[in-house]
Amino acid sequence: MVQRQKKKWVRRVVIGVLALLMCLGITAYVYLQPYEASHRAIEAMSPNDSLSITSQEDWILFQPADSEGTSVIFYPGGLVEPESYAPLARNIAEQGYPTYIVKMPLDLAVLGINKAEQIIKQQEHETYIIGGHSLGGAMAGRFASNHQNDIKGLFLLASYVDKGGSLASTSMPVLSIIGSNDGIMDKEKLKEGEQYVPKTATFHELNGGNHSQFGSYGFQEGDQKATISVGTQINQTTSFINQWITTNQLK
Repeated sequence: MVQRQKKKWVRRVVIGVLALLMCLGITAYVYLQPYEASHRAIEAMSPNDSLSITSQEDWILFQPADSEGTSVIFYPGGLVEPESYAPLARNIAEQGYPTYIVKMPLDLAVLGINKAEQIIKQQEHETYIIGGHSLGGAMAGRFASNHQNDIKGLFLLASYVDKGGSLASTSMPVLSIIGSNDGIMDKEKLKEGEQYVPKTATFHELNGGNHSQFGSYGFQEGDQKATISVGTQINQTTSFINQWITTNQLK
C-alpha cells in the first residue's frame, strides 16, 4: 500500500514538472520570437559579381571582390534575426570592408559576447573593428574592452558602453550613432555611458531616425515613428561609419 502511494506521488511530481517545463517552453516561444527580416533585407542577401555572400552556422559574411585591410564584425540587436541587418552590412561591404553579421544564441548577443573570437582566430592577419545595434552594441563594447589587442575600433548604433565594457582609459576610436526619434533606448543610460568611452569618441544623431531602422525588420514595439525612410537611415549610417573609419585611419 505504501509502495503504491509512493509511486502515485512520484508520478504526480513527474507530471507536474513536465507541465511546468511545457509552460516555460510556451512562454519562451511567445516572448522570445525574434523580429523577422523584411523583404528588403532578404533582397540584400543576393550576391553579385562584386560581392559574395555566404551564410554559415555562426555568421553571415559579405565579402567584396576588392577589399581593404579592415573587416567589420557586427552584433545584432536583441531578438532580431541577423539577416535583418543585411542592407547595412551590404552597404558597408560595398565600401570595401568584409562584413560579418554574427548569429547569436536565441538571437541574444548577451548569450554570445565572445562569438567574434571565432572570426578573429580564423583570419588572424586581418584588422578588425566591431559594432552592434542596441543590445548587440553593448555586448560588442564588452568584447572590445576585453580584446583590445584584436579590436581597433567600436561603433554603436542606438546603444552605449556600460561599466562592464568601459573603454574610458583607452585610445580606441569609438563612434556612436542614434536616431532623434528613438523611443526604445534609455536616454539616461546613454548619457551615463559617455563616461565609459574615450573623450575622443564621435557622436552623431540622425534627424528623423528611430531605433528600428538601423535594421530592416519592421517597426519595433515601443519605438517612435521615423520621419525618414529605412533606406535613408541605413545610407546615412553607412556614410558616418565610412567617414569614421577613414578619419581614424582604421583601413
